[in-house]
Amino acid sequence: MKPKEIKKFRDSYTKYDKPCVFEGYKLAVLFDEKDDVKKHGGRWNAEGSHWWMPANKLLEECSPDQSLVRDWLNDNKMTMGPYGKFDENLSMGASTNIFRLVKHNGASHEEKINVHFYDKNDAVLFEPHKGDKSRWFTLEEARVAWDELISSGYVRGEDVA
Repeated sequence: MKPKEIKKFRDSYTKYDKPCVFEGYKLAVLFDEKDDVKKHGGRWNAEGSHWWMPANKLLEECSPDQSLVRDWLNDNKMTMGPYGKFDENLSMGASTNIFRLVKHNGASHEEKINVHFYDKNDAVLFEPHKGDKSRWFTLEEARVAWDELISSGYVRGEDVA
């Protein structure tokens, strides 16, 4: 993000306190803040051109008053949301919404994908009915995946209760 975009992001910042079920949190960091972020365990993602904080660093103490790295990130309005691969070892509980995408391939053949939204974790599970393996996405990645499926001929089907 460019400095102007980071400042706009911070103007409407909402404290991010959702449990981390991915590799970590994606961060909005200005150039002059990078050394502090790095000191607390943050890492640079050169491919995505952004900073991120590993999940195992979020609950570490970062100051004499015993505040946590997660709180420091919120105090400085840096946390954008989840980042990286989903941690398969974590329990998610029930999804809040399930939508179905359907693609018709001829008279009697159709492909279906159930899309489970886990709002409490900003996580999305794409669960095909046949063939492909289920995949977890961050909200940001899920928007892209959803749009790609719609572009390839999927339509929203009857929602799953």
